[in-house]
Amino acid sequence: MRWQTLAATLATVAMCVFGVRPAKAQATDTVPPALTSAPEVPYPPGARGDAVVVLVLTVNADGTVRSVVPETTQEPFATAAAEAAMTFRFQPATRNGTAVAAKIRMELAFRAPPPEPERMPDPPRRGAPAARQQVHEVPEVHDVREVQDVREVRVAGERVEPSRTATLSRAEVREIPGTFGDPFRAIEMMPGVTPIVSGLPFFFVRGAPPGNVGYFLDGVRVPLLFHVGAGPSVIHPALVERVDLYPGGYPARFGRYAGGIVSGEMTAPRPETHGEYNLRAFDAGAWAETGFENGRGTISLGGRYSYTAALLSRLASDTVLDYWDYQLRATYDLTPDDRVGVFAFGSYDFLGQKTPTETLPLFASEFHRVDLRYDRRLGEGSTLRTAFTLGFDRTRLSQGRRLQDRMVGARTEIVHRVSPRVLVRAGTDVQMDSYAVVANEDELSPSASRVSSYFPSRTDLTMGARADVVYEAIPGFEITTGARVDFFSSQGSTAVGIDPRLMTRTNVGERVRVLAALGLAHQPPAFVVPVPGFQPGGLRGGLQRSIQESVGFELGLGAGTTLTLSAFHNTFFDMSDPLGAIPQDPGGCPPGAFPADSLGGDSAGFTPGWTPYCGPRFPPGTIGPDRSGGGGQGAGSRGEERAVEVFEVRSRGTAYGLEFFLKRKLTARLGGFLSYTLSRSTRYARGEKFVASFDRTHVANAAVAYDLGRHWRAGTRVVFYTGVPRADNPAVTSTERLPSFFRIDLRLEKRWQLGKTSWLSVVAEWMNVTLNKESISTDCTLRGCSVQTVGPVTIPSLGVEGGF
Repeated sequence: MRWQTLAATLATVAMCVFGVRPAKAQATDTVPPALTSAPEVPYPPGARGDAVVVLVLTVNADGTVRSVVPETTQEPFATAAAEAAMTFRFQPATRNGTAVAAKIRMELAFRAPPPEPERMPDPPRRGAPAARQQVHEVPEVHDVREVQDVREVRVAGERVEPSRTATLSRAEVREIPGTFGDPFRAIEMMPGVTPIVSGLPFFFVRGAPPGNVGYFLDGVRVPLLFHVGAGPSVIHPALVERVDLYPGGYPARFGRYAGGIVSGEMTAPRPETHGEYNLRAFDAGAWAETGFENGRGTISLGGRYSYTAALLSRLASDTVLDYWDYQLRATYDLTPDDRVGVFAFGSYDFLGQKTPTETLPLFASEFHRVDLRYDRRLGEGSTLRTAFTLGFDRTRLSQGRRLQDRMVGARTEIVHRVSPRVLVRAGTDVQMDSYAVVANEDELSPSASRVSSYFPSRTDLTMGARADVVYEAIPGFEITTGARVDFFSSQGSTAVGIDPRLMTRTNVGERVRVLAALGLAHQPPAFVVPVPGFQPGGLRGGLQRSIQESVGFELGLGAGTTLTLSAFHNTFFDMSDPLGAIPQDPGGCPPGAFPADSLGGDSAGFTPGWTPYCGPRFPPGTIGPDRSGGGGQGAGSRGEERAVEVFEVRSRGTAYGLEFFLKRKLTARLGGFLSYTLSRSTRYARGEKFVASFDRTHVANAAVAYDLGRHWRAGTRVVFYTGVPRADNPAVTSTERLPSFFRIDLRLEKRWQLGKTSWLSVVAEWMNVTLNKESISTDCTLRGCSVQTVGPVTIPSLGVEGGF
């Protein structure tokens, strides 16, 4: 499929290059769409007070509305405005006199109808029955204010990337049961994503392990996105405008990861005072923003704190769980085209077990980031950003040991609109990481030296440059081509990664678009899962690399409904993937499973909380069976040597499959989605080829949300996936599967509108209300093999949310 995709793409490019000559660049004259009629939208039944709803409309070249996305979450106004806007008609936008499709922002201002004046009935005539009181309906209309700022118009050539499989706004995520209103928790439901364990925030993306998935927040790389265990994300949801998933073939802006990319884009700063807050059974959070100096500056502050420790003390007196996070953002406009700002955020997690003498950390980590930035507007469609980033990551191990990283980096990003058909994006960045292993001075155990050898104190340097060009070769056909070059240096070793990228978008009619992506990605050796401060030392084994390709189509079905169908094929080389590819062990465990003595448990002091059994390993802080008994079966030098060996396993692999995603905007009165992935992942290690131990043939998510009226909204979600391969016979790679898993999530919300912009909601939500357990591995001993289960991983929640 790879060569077919490449050949088809190159053939299309060749046709455009040799058959069509692009027009010369000329001055751009863009005129936004204009309403051709004054629409009237009824005031929503049961609503109270006034409201202003901001909508993002995509207007076709014929003046009809293709899609509507509300930026305001205030219900029922947002749904009423979005449904009505689909019927609007416009004078289409023009670019140099030619009608084009465009995106604009509109405001719909709802005004509550005045109360019906009391009418005094006429006195009844003697001998006549009393007159019946008449009720006069008052016309209920709203004002429409279109944003007449040409900079808000985004024409063809600035559409979403062809490699972006799914994008969900924060308003939509709030309606998905099981996400608890957290945009990043929606990653699990996107096509191409396979969770390690249901509800836990570690994923395989199109066959790439969790350690090969990159996390970005507003352009800043972070080590993780979620708090310990099944906790929420490390960023308050009010700061996140949307979450984008790039499972492969992503634009040159992203790199240094051989798997997928998860990118969170922040909301734009606003000078008016506003905020959100929430109070739940396990944590509380708040975020607020305001302006100063007549709107030239803005400042916002947010955070979240968990008091789970007090709750757990009653349920499990020997367990300690704690987490918190914070965010600070400030901006100031030096001129209408120049802005300076700072974005600081951080996270802390602790999971421990109490003993009679002390509390032992099973997982304890923290990270902090400070991003100083300068933004300049260079003209219509052209921007420049220069930023400097400081960071600190730290993870605690047993016996007082700590792994930490002090980071400093700088980056420059430029987006330049050369002509109406050509957009250039480029950037450079450099990052220096100073890793250190901090241990007790009196500790001279062999395990301490093992930790130091695998995570040595050192200084790593990474730098790179990238550029790509988005070119509308002919109307309806867009090609993005580019590359990035990255240089890596660690412990005297160096490596260079050259990553070409190619994406195309072809419009077939008004509603159908064919999307294709092809790219090469490099990454240095990685840890099993992203953990702050954990980064293998040196470049032993060379860079990981992957070839990522996909082709598919997107169909607009109207009424805010879209259908996407894609086929993908990824090939991995020299991959760090001990979760999916562990070679066969003399002790009797099959490929893809850990031998009973592969990890030393707590006594080896390498990774406290890991468990010795045949099957995929789960990182500290997740939920899994623990048979180590404190000392672990593999304690001693053999376990320590095998631990290092396990983490240095390299393998080749492939992943291919089909992805289906049907979505109707979840903010509509009746909204929902259906996500389905059919895939197969294989690994090749030490002369053996086998199905990856995490492989799940079928992964499906389905959800529906419905407005019950009177500010009640309910939703449900079903998650299903087939089991991982079963391996009872160590001499045979079995195709038999462990039992499949499904769960049902529920959500119910009641909202009160307290004023123009103030609201309050009571939300009841329950992930895995069915309390189903999940089969995760095969446990093989001298007595035979048995299936190990985990769970039920379930989170009931009752809380209050509000905004102003």
